[in-house]
Amino acid sequence: MAAFEGAANPQEAIESGYYVKPPGNLLAERISARVALRPASSHLLIGGIGSGKTTQLLVACENLKKIGDIYPIYVDVSLYSDISEITPGVLTAIAGVELSKLLKEDSDNEEIEILVETIFNIAYGYSKEVSLDIHFFDQNYKGIIPAKNNYGIGENLIETVSSLGEYIVDKFGNKIVLLFDGLDRLTDSKTLLKILASDAKVIENTNIGLVIVGALASLYGDDKITIENSLDYFYHQPCFDIQNDSKAYNFFAQVLKSRLQENFIKETLIDPLIKFSGGILRDLITLTQSAIEETYISGDEKLEQKHIKKAVLGFAKSQVLGLSDDDLKYLRVIINTEKFIPRTDQHIKLLVNRRIIEYEYPKQRYVVHPAIVSVLNNLS
Repeated sequence: MAAFEGAANPQEAIESGYYVKPPGNLLAERISARVALRPASSHLLIGGIGSGKTTQLLVACENLKKIGDIYPIYVDVSLYSDISEITPGVLTAIAGVELSKLLKEDSDNEEIEILVETIFNIAYGYSKEVSLDIHFFDQNYKGIIPAKNNYGIGENLIETVSSLGEYIVDKFGNKIVLLFDGLDRLTDSKTLLKILASDAKVIENTNIGLVIVGALASLYGDDKITIENSLDYFYHQPCFDIQNDSKAYNFFAQVLKSRLQENFIKETLIDPLIKFSGGILRDLITLTQSAIEETYISGDEKLEQKHIKKAVLGFAKSQVLGLSDDDLKYLRVIINTEKFIPRTDQHIKLLVNRRIIEYEYPKQRYVVHPAIVSVLNNLS
């Protein structure tokens, strides 16, 4: 069960030896190679929820650590701020907090002490560093939201982060690269555009490298071109077309085999788990974990077809909940015609929430999630 904990930190999966290298030209390798050549460059990674962006970001971070003169910092933005209320200035403030952590040993340096105190005043409203673990138990905690403290992305914040960055480079000789994860949960492309136009530009101007993960919805709004061109490099992480790409299918099979205990599942039962995942890594993990749970509840020693059917049914029902009658009708149309053009907010929402899946390789196409297809015809 632990090996298939879908909500677990991907870093733990990598450290536990569960990481399987995906096929093709990996985003992690492309990002780390470009950062190695241009440490102060900026990168935007867009993709659907559960498509493997976080894992690729973590692998890129590990690759950069091996270079020697680059110091990468992976940041889960959701640990610092409520993503739904994020405003311009938040990423810059987080950058300052992360940089200040590198200077703890210089606490006797009066100049640095002032800079660190300034950052925490801007970020939290006071200078004392707080424990992030406490925030999850405080319903009133909204994290770092400088704009609501009347700071926003003002000159004081910019100058402080810039000074911290310069001091670290002078002291350690390493070039700093920040990898911001979690912004793929933003549903409003306008908010992402504001952050790219403010925080990303500010951090760029401090000669700090930058990688930002963004939401799939950004590719289908009016701001698509502007967002794609907002940073130096742009990447798109699509889902894996396990139906038409044998390498993608084999990759998913290896992911399962790396986590499943030997002789726990028949080789033939790996296929339906892959099929019903729709080529979404997170759904593969979630479905398999649910099937293992059904096996345990049933008192069986091995995973069987009946356990997979129950897992798929439960997953599909959770995906269908909340859909309107119009949504259901539209999904049926796509199933019958195999045609989908994401034009309206309704269509984009279905895509972002994984009811509809986009593939780009070996060719671009859209399908209704296979698990949802299995139950749609039984709904009134």
